Amino acid sequence: MKILLLEDDIGLGDIISEYLQDNNFGVDLVYDGEEALDKAYETQYDLYILDVNVPAIKGFDLLKMLRERGNTTPAIFVTSLNDIEDVS
Repeated sequence: MKILLLEDDIGLGDIISEYLQDNNFGVDLVYDGEEALDKAYETQYDLYILDVNVPAIKGFDLLKMLRERGNTTPAIFVTSLNDIEDVS
């Protein structure tokens, strides 16, 4: 299984990526939405794990752009935001 992980916190991204790789998942870790968009166009992923609040293109906006282009890859959002208004 190939996963695109978008996380701008370098330490957290490394921890998640390492855990997934230790469990036999292929992981491409990127730190901003623009880089994630480029990777999503270059590679067929089985899953996106997207931080919501990242530089360049926010996680929600990124997935919206991919969906508008017919990409149906499942996605999981991660965020430190804890208010419903933050993610609406």
